[in-house]
Amino acid sequence: MNRFLSALTLAAALGSSAAAQAGFVNFDNPGVIDIDNNTGIATYNEAGYVISGPAASFLPLDGAMVGGFDTTPFTLSLLGGGMFGLQSIDVAGYDLGFGPGTLALVGVLGGTQVASLSIDLAHAGSVLFDSSWAQLTSVSFSATSGFALDNIATVPEPGSFALAGAALLIAATRRRR
Repeated sequence: MNRFLSALTLAAALGSSAAAQAGFVNFDNPGVIDIDNNTGIATYNEAGYVISGPAASFLPLDGAMVGGFDTTPFTLSLLGGGMFGLQSIDVAGYDLGFGPGTLALVGVLGGTQVASLSIDLAHAGSVLFDSSWAQLTSVSFSATSGFALDNIATVPEPGSFALAGAALLIAATRRRR
């Protein structure tokens, strides 16, 4: 019984420490953008997440990421795969010389669209997301004009922690036998 309680305590500790690792992509002091010369796909990694898309579709600057150079979408996903939830994001229009437009966000789970939102860039600001933006494998962004993103707050999928805890309990039970 003591081993079971120890395993349960360890599982709870792992779950709570993993939950504390929510992502916050803020583009402060951005790193390198990798561009695959064969495909033209660019990738940018920050806070355990990856942004990828055609090389001309986004540009991380110090303090924000700019997009909307064309209508080609780019995506946000967990580095290495997995599910996450989108909590909030700061959005602003970015003058590229052709006026404010709209930003389309699409939440995807395993290749299927499960959520969408259209933001008028003339009246953008902080956006909070509801539960329909949980359990995503990626979020795509595309716009009809320039935009800037900042402070993307995400949370890893809680179901992953429950599975990890269950695996620890099973391992402890087998070890005990």
